[in-house]
Amino acid sequence: MLDMMKIVPRTFLSLLIALVVSVTLLLSNPQTATAAPYSSWCDTSDEAPSRRETGWVQRINVQDLEAALEYYQYGLHLTCNPDFFNPPFWAEVYFDWDPSSSIGLSANPDKPFEPENVITQIVPDLSHACINLKNQGIPIEESRYAGSGVCLAFFSDFSGNKLAYRQEAFFVHPDFIPVEEQCNLILKNTCSPGLEWNFEF
Repeated sequence: MLDMMKIVPRTFLSLLIALVVSVTLLLSNPQTATAAPYSSWCDTSDEAPSRRETGWVQRINVQDLEAALEYYQYGLHLTCNPDFFNPPFWAEVYFDWDPSSSIGLSANPDKPFEPENVITQIVPDLSHACINLKNQGIPIEESRYAGSGVCLAFFSDFSGNKLAYRQEAFFVHPDFIPVEEQCNLILKNTCSPGLEWNFEF
C-alpha cells in the first residue's frame, strides 16, 4: 500500500510536467498561436480625424498588414485611423499634427505581392474633378466605391505614375440616398473609365 502511495504522486507529477511542456510548446509555435484580434492592430486612443474635403493619401502596397501597422505605428509613431480600417486588406495611418494627409497600407493576402504606390488627392467634389480630367483629355482608367464612404477615380500621368482622386466627405442627401449609391451615380455619370461622361441622373 505504501509503495502505491509513492507511485501515485510521482505519476501525477510526471503528467503535470508533460502537460506544462506540451502547452508551452503549443503556444510557442507560431503556426498554432492565435493571431491578435484585428481590432488591436488599430489600437488608438485619439479621436480619428473627421471626413476630409482636401488632403492626400499615399497608397502603398505592403506584404503583411499587421507587420506594416506595427512598423508605422510603433516605429514612425503614426496613428491608425479606425474609420479607414478594413483588415487584412487596408489601413490608414497619419501624423497627429497633419491628419489631412495619410498613408494607406494596402495588402492582398490572396495575390502575390507586387510593390506599387498611388498618390491620391482628396477632393470635395469627385464629379467636378473627373469632368476636369476628361476635359483635359486625361482618361480615367478605373473608378470604384472602396467602402467606408470612399469614392475613387484612378488615372495616370504622362510617365505612367498612378494617381487618383478620392471623395470621402459626403453630406446627407435630401432624398436620404446612401453614400455608396451616391458614389455609384458619380462613377456612372462623370467618372466612368475613358473620356466620355453621361449626365443622365
